[in-house]
Amino acid sequence: MSQRLVIDGKALVDPHFSGIGHYTMSLLQALDEILVDEPGLDVRLAVPMRQVGHLARFRLRRIRPLGVPMSYTTLRRRLEQGRLPKMDRVCGRATYFFPNYVRWPLASSPSITAVHDLSFDKVPDSVDGPNAVFLRREVRHSVERSDLITALTATMADEIAAHYGVGRSKVQVVSCGTDRQRFYKRSDREVDAVKRAYGVFGDYVITVGNIEPRKNQVRLVDAFCALPRDLTDRYTLVLVGAGAWNEALIHARVNAALAEGFRVKLLLGSVGDDDLPALYSGACCSVFVSVYEGFGMPPLESMACQTPVVSSSRSVMPEVGGDAALLVDPLDSASVTAGLTEMLRLDSVSRHDLVMRGLRNVDRYQWPTAARALLGAVRSVGAARS
Repeated sequence: MSQRLVIDGKALVDPHFSGIGHYTMSLLQALDEILVDEPGLDVRLAVPMRQVGHLARFRLRRIRPLGVPMSYTTLRRRLEQGRLPKMDRVCGRATYFFPNYVRWPLASSPSITAVHDLSFDKVPDSVDGPNAVFLRREVRHSVERSDLITALTATMADEIAAHYGVGRSKVQVVSCGTDRQRFYKRSDREVDAVKRAYGVFGDYVITVGNIEPRKNQVRLVDAFCALPRDLTDRYTLVLVGAGAWNEALIHARVNAALAEGFRVKLLLGSVGDDDLPALYSGACCSVFVSVYEGFGMPPLESMACQTPVVSSSRSVMPEVGGDAALLVDPLDSASVTAGLTEMLRLDSVSRHDLVMRGLRNVDRYQWPTAARALLGAVRSVGAARS
């Protein structure tokens, strides 16, 4: 029996290719590969008509584009204003998958919506005000009206079910994966070349994430500056990330640390995707002390590059890091300082053990597994509606 699946592809053609865009791209590329064994499933990627040509760069062979007869700006504005028409009357009846929090209005088609986190409710001070108001309203509507919700972790699935008062069976895990074709230990030669390109000298600690309050970089800089002097004399703290909401606070703290003589380097939006694995590979450790996440890819990317990880003990991070990360309280600078000190003083045997555990942990997260989980959700919705 044939089945039609329409996926909202707006995140793939957004001028700002965000983390949601990367998630959608990787999930759909994995889905595209396994569709060879799903001849009865017709998968379409819905984007504004003028953006259809932009999908060619993703090299999808079995997932075909579906042009929506409105501009990107109109689609976005009408979605934000709650003025979209019933989109299955525009794009045809199907099971719909929305990978970016918000479900389109539908007349009668079943739907699945991905809710990646609840930062707009749980840590509202870390989200732009108007966007938080929009998400607070629309995500609740999406949860109520969708047949299924997907989350990136079991921890977040539990949180979503409890927060919205829905049965846990309505929230299924469709997780992330690590691209092992890209994230792997790079050679000393490649590491040295990338360090020179970005002006990173000597030994360093790396943190990767949008430059914004939720990623907790201000407290991380505080913790780094409180390290024993022999460590701050030896190591540079390298912050890598795109500029985001309320980034001025982080800039001010970095400038203050530099004025105090500490070695801190902010690579704001300048590190290319192809260079990031080498920067991970060359770091003595990777630090990720975000106060709240739905998943958190940098720790897994670091582990894949054989770089040990100091990670937040809050939100989903203990689940994602497994037994391979050294956990610290992100809201306590002293805890972060202690974790960094312990990591940077590890003996070679303990460090090797942590690296091996990291590689085993990465194996738990693979994009084909996530794509199969999505297919399972699609089938369950179709069976329930038939």
